[in-house]
Amino acid sequence: MAAGSDVNYWTIVTILGPILLVLAIAWAMIRNRQQSADSVERTEEATRQNYRDEQAAHENEPGSGL
Repeated sequence: MAAGSDVNYWTIVTILGPILLVLAIAWAMIRNRQQSADSVERTEEATRQNYRDEQAAHENEPGSGL
């Protein structure tokens, strides 16, 4: 900036600071939501696999009725 310019840096910081903060929070929320959806799907699939494994392990037990 040239000498004698009337730039008030606190005004710039006061305006850009909250904007950058909102952008950072929005980015973090979007990223977290995507990871949460992937995590839930992995958990659900692992649970189904555990049920299948448990069922297969107990199919040949006497008195199981299967």
